[in-house]
Amino acid sequence: MTNKEIKRIVIWGLKTRYHTHRHIHQAFYKNAKKLGYIALWLEDEKKNQKYIEPGDLIISADPIGKMVPEKFTFEEYNLPVRDDVFYCLHHFKEIFLNKLPKQNYINLVAYTNVVNEILDIEKWGPATYFDNKTKTLYQPWGTDLLVEEFKKPKYSKSKFVFWIGSIWNDNLNRGNIHEIQKLKESLGKHDLYFINLRFIPDILNIFFTRLSRIAPAISGRFQTEIQYLPCRVFKNISYGQLGITNIIKFKDILGESFIEGITIEELVSNSLKLSKEEYLEKVTTQQEKIINFTYKNSINNIIKAIEKL
Repeated sequence: MTNKEIKRIVIWGLKTRYHTHRHIHQAFYKNAKKLGYIALWLEDEKKNQKYIEPGDLIISADPIGKMVPEKFTFEEYNLPVRDDVFYCLHHFKEIFLNKLPKQNYINLVAYTNVVNEILDIEKWGPATYFDNKTKTLYQPWGTDLLVEEFKKPKYSKSKFVFWIGSIWNDNLNRGNIHEIQKLKESLGKHDLYFINLRFIPDILNIFFTRLSRIAPAISGRFQTEIQYLPCRVFKNISYGQLGITNIIKFKDILGESFIEGITIEELVSNSLKLSKEEYLEKVTTQQEKIINFTYKNSINNIIKAIEKL
């Protein structure tokens, strides 16, 4: 098939119900429209099946949260099963996938180092892989801005460091609460104040990220072990701030502009040691390194994967 056979892009679910994955659906929707596609964003409800048309590419996820209870049976899924549309599905269960024609869907999985264990996997980039056997595309989420929308590098003298997003943990200790505490302590040694913000619109996310003295994206132990690439790093760089992270895989993407540091304290210290000129130069280089990690590229990779069906 060719790109022209994708008539529209439909984002299914999380339009009105909140889950952290909603930000990803929103980015797909906004960027599909920017790229010139006819795009729809429909809530995960059976009544919306009537809006699906032949040739649609449906991008959806199967998250679990307070507003999106877990599905245990095929009947609980509201997404229609059709052979005249294409599906890009994230974490859907086999009880649904088994009902789909094999030539009509791909799995979408966020990049982790699990790709290193898959034989004959195709490498499309430093963190983008396609497993032809399982029709699975592995890629990070990236930034919600297009390259031409990247913000001018910013060096802030503020005493504040804003963290936009969750600070959490669970019974498996997969969260970031302990690492964020270390970040707070490290910032305090430099007389900087940590402020957590949540549920703010994109424009304020950009504003507070640029206002921050530095904008670190620190992950919990679980994410560092699997080398999950948080979108916060890509976003902060595209917003004009230096990408500072404890995910070593980013070195493959950022190269010499990667900020070294064995501990969170070292990462903070090494970042603050940079002069204004050094800081801005590294941000500029990092922005050049992430041009292939936008939702434009994510959508193009999805279509490329579907063309291989």
